[in-house]
Amino acid sequence: MYGYINRALQDLVVRDYGFEAWINILKRANVDLGEANEFNERRIYDDQNTTDLLTIAVEVLGVTKNSILEDFGTMFFEHCQKSGFDLMLQTLGGTLKDFFNSLDGLHEQMLLLYPGMRSPSFRAKESKYGRRLEIYYSSERTGLEYFVVGLIKAAACKLFGISVNVKVLSSISADSPWSKILVLPQSDKDLVYILPKDETMQLREKELSVITLGSRISSATFCRACPFHLMFDSNMVIYQSGISVCRVLPAIKVGRTNFKDVFECIRPPIKLTFNNILDFINKVFIVKTKEGLLDSASLTTVTEDDFGKLESPSMRFRGQMLYLPESDSVVYLASPSVVNLDGLNEKGLYLSDIPIHDATRDLILLSEQHNAEFKLSQRLEILTDKLQQTSRELQSEQQLTDRLLYSILPASVANDLRLRKPVMAKKYEIVTILFSGIVNFSSLCNETREPMEIVELLNEVYVKFDSLTDGNDEVYKVETVGDKYMAVSGLPTKCEKHAVNIAELALDMIDVVKGVNARGSQLQITIGIHSGEVVAGVVGQKKPRYCLFGNSVNLTSRTETTGLKGKINVSEYAYRCLLCQTQDKFVFKRRGPVIMKGKKEPMITFILTDKKN
Repeated sequence: MYGYINRALQDLVVRDYGFEAWINILKRANVDLGEANEFNERRIYDDQNTTDLLTIAVEVLGVTKNSILEDFGTMFFEHCQKSGFDLMLQTLGGTLKDFFNSLDGLHEQMLLLYPGMRSPSFRAKESKYGRRLEIYYSSERTGLEYFVVGLIKAAACKLFGISVNVKVLSSISADSPWSKILVLPQSDKDLVYILPKDETMQLREKELSVITLGSRISSATFCRACPFHLMFDSNMVIYQSGISVCRVLPAIKVGRTNFKDVFECIRPPIKLTFNNILDFINKVFIVKTKEGLLDSASLTTVTEDDFGKLESPSMRFRGQMLYLPESDSVVYLASPSVVNLDGLNEKGLYLSDIPIHDATRDLILLSEQHNAEFKLSQRLEILTDKLQQTSRELQSEQQLTDRLLYSILPASVANDLRLRKPVMAKKYEIVTILFSGIVNFSSLCNETREPMEIVELLNEVYVKFDSLTDGNDEVYKVETVGDKYMAVSGLPTKCEKHAVNIAELALDMIDVVKGVNARGSQLQITIGIHSGEVVAGVVGQKKPRYCLFGNSVNLTSRTETTGLKGKINVSEYAYRCLLCQTQDKFVFKRRGPVIMKGKKEPMITFILTDKKN
């Protein structure tokens, strides 16, 4: 079943019950429609999908199967109108009877748009009891009678503006391929929209009796004008045949061959008897040749019925049966049922064999044009899918790039780089910097045979440190070089608590390394803290880095390298900043002056601990 039909069920559920209900039904029915959770109208789906969706919908929505089928049929009619078929539906017939008698012909034309479509068949006639319409419905799919009920009500309402009562009298079964449905107008005045008036039919017959003064065409000329026609009597014996039919089907012997020995009826689904044909005289008749009448070696006009058995192909004919009361015969005015130029091959069957007045010629050419457009559309859809996939992949890669960018640069700087704004170096008058290093790291490296042990140790330590810096937006991790870990507070966004932020980070770092062991002993780190002026900016283009420059960076590093092992060493400048920001948990112990490279005078440093230690 094409997704075009299933789309109506989807629209019905989404409109009346919400998109979440539709998603729930899809999940419970185990139907995968991709990311969009929508049916593709040009794709063929398994009929079982529709059956499962209807079954689950009854459970989820708390409605009866017949009611949802009726709503499904109504929504399908509305979907057809919205899809561009509204004008076509309005012109099918002047009454509900004519409308349903013309549906089969419309279905045949829809095969050009939806190849392989297995459409139902309809026949409408006035009831023998009068003032009511009987619609006969046949389909290879069973259990859809109430879908047709909704279709009938929608057609009556949307096309003729009337309301009708519809009752299913019988259903499709193994014994009967036809379901019988009764249609009654709710008002007597609406009967004119259901059945044509008797006066109209009598007027048409009277007009037909005076449009000719007698036959002036010979049988030979008629056989050339209608090259694919067949005439047969009440015994179904063919007594006249068009010239093209005789050429394509040499098995037909005029006067001897029985029509039902050569053909079998596809639409309407009936046995080929004279009385059955008369019952369906107003329908489009599609017949196909029986097996063995065509040579597969020389004929490539093969229908979809013959896929997989090319040794015995068949040809379809489509046309109208007309009753000839003067001879109690039937003439079948037909054309070869082909949808493209591939169907016009061997046996001398070309476009020139099809009469100019026959629309089949135009349909074949239109079909070729449609096929070319459809193939182009398919290629465009494939390209669109590839572009969407590429776009999603690019978006995913962009997200990875952004995460990497934000991991190595401050958020404000990364934002400017993403927006392609220039990032100028900036001077910060007062920030607080931290350097940490592992005690006796060189000795530890010399004692370790496997380099991976050192890498794993540093990774364990730095992951713990990163979790601490990530917990405070005012602290930025600058870089790691070997065992040295550098962090800063007060840039790129200025803050008043820069010294407190770094002091708290240092105390936390001392605590977290207590749980790290290196070659059987507890790991220790030395930390240096200094406050001062720096210049910060992005260096590099291919691998940009946010770097700090200035004497304060050097002093922080030397505060760490000259500091007491395993302690937090604070310079005098950082000490003063911390005193300006009252914090009860900090405890300082004066270490005294320390000689540092690059400073003429020794620097006074302090050891930082907290009260609990």
